[in-house]
Amino acid sequence: MAVGGCSPSFLSKKIMDNAAKIVNSAVLGMDFETVIVNSKAYVISPPTIHKIAGVGYYLSDLKDAITVMDMLRSLKDIGAASRALSWLIKGDESLSEELSKGTLDEVVEALSVGFSMISAENFFRLSVLAKNVANLTAKQK
Repeated sequence: MAVGGCSPSFLSKKIMDNAAKIVNSAVLGMDFETVIVNSKAYVISPPTIHKIAGVGYYLSDLKDAITVMDMLRSLKDIGAASRALSWLIKGDESLSEELSKGTLDEVVEALSVGFSMISAENFFRLSVLAKNVANLTAKQK
């Protein structure tokens, strides 16, 4: 049965071609995004667990929301947002002061681009896990 005028074999071929492109770009180091903050370009590579954990540390206070962008829009502190973005870009806080000179919108948009490189399901799991850890460590016994 054709879907949207395309045969199932065509759709399967298209999906396989896209998957091959993703894998090949990763092997060649072409799977990155460029973001602009305060008129300076920064390259975000697919985040490692180490980078995601650093980002999660600074974004653990985000409000619950339906989408990742809604969660990021709840950010009001450019300091925390720029530290999180520094973790996405470099894997530490070394760029945070420089990034904090940009607008909050620029930093939030760059974070959004970085998070688009992570599956939404994993991001939400990380967010919930970070909140649970924060609750466990904050509660008195």
